[in-house]
Amino acid sequence: MQDRKLEGALEIYFDNVPDKESKEFQEAEKYLRLRIRPAMEFLIEKEDIERMERLEACGWFSGRELEAFIKYAQEKAKLRSLVWLLHLKDKKYGYQKKDFSL
Repeated sequence: MQDRKLEGALEIYFDNVPDKESKEFQEAEKYLRLRIRPAMEFLIEKEDIERMERLEACGWFSGRELEAFIKYAQEKAKLRSLVWLLHLKDKKYGYQKKDFSL
């Protein structure tokens, strides 16, 4: 049931955008903002990079969530999603060099 509602909200938000001021669009946006983690996990599962890019552009998640999405993509062996997420991490946050000195 939740997956259907989530899928419906994604469809309204990304595909049926006749009017961004419409009540339907506003409700879909509100729902997705509150459920960004399940939304991104759903898109990772589908390996829907285009929609992942568009959701990321909204600025609704931080580096902490991005780390969780990377881990999720690794666990589910979703390589296209994982590569995109790792590139995003590199572009936005970079990678910390580890100090192995004694």
